[in-house]
Amino acid sequence: MGQQTAAVPYDMLAPVYDRWTAGDHYERWAEFVAARLPALDAPPQVLDLCCGTGRLSLLLRERGCLVTGVDRSPAMLAQAARRLGPDTPLLRADLRRMSLPRSYDAAVCTFDSLNYLVDDGDLESALTGTARALRLGGVLVFDVNTRHKLENVFGDSHYGDDLGDFAYVWRNRHDRATRRTTFEITLFQRREDGAFTRQDERHVQRWFAHAEIEAAAAAAGLRVADVRDDYGDGEPGADSMRETWVLRRS
Repeated sequence: MGQQTAAVPYDMLAPVYDRWTAGDHYERWAEFVAARLPALDAPPQVLDLCCGTGRLSLLLRERGCLVTGVDRSPAMLAQAARRLGPDTPLLRADLRRMSLPRSYDAAVCTFDSLNYLVDDGDLESALTGTARALRLGGVLVFDVNTRHKLENVFGDSHYGDDLGDFAYVWRNRHDRATRRTTFEITLFQRREDGAFTRQDERHVQRWFAHAEIEAAAAAAGLRVADVRDDYGDGEPGADSMRETWVLRRS
């Protein structure tokens, strides 16, 4: 029989996360960010917020950045440490209560991490903490899942896959009144004895209107410089599933 355990978000996913997300476009994200970094005489100091397993951190480091990774999941930070080695600082912190010295030229927060800030005031708190860590003229690049994606693409759906040594079932439920989508994820991992261990995680995201993001940015002392459709050249539209925002500390 398999063994069932409970896990906090991303702790159970950390060991399989890179394989799960192998098809995502980290190279494109890194290029987008690198093109918007301030022009400096020295290598830019970059915060990778919600850095996960460190894939984007490594790509930014390869492009000449001095990266510091931040995440609240110990399991994800452990994976990042294996990838990045001792030369990249890694910090455990919650974006809503983050306090760092003002010494960074840029910050990035990718893969819809800010959608996890579901309570009123959370987004402003996260942007304020980030702004405090940025030098004057510093840039913040982040992306968010759109209303269309959370309501209509994820919505009330379910799916899964079997990848041999692990399999998963993913169930989505959207609440229009609260603008929140709940993801119930069940992961089955094969043990050395051939049995499977079952683990369950719950993730919750909400979508943000443009006016909400703009107000939170202004309260944090950040100016909206640009909004793009999913790290591309086009402007977001009704069918956009991810928006990429570029803010600057004024």
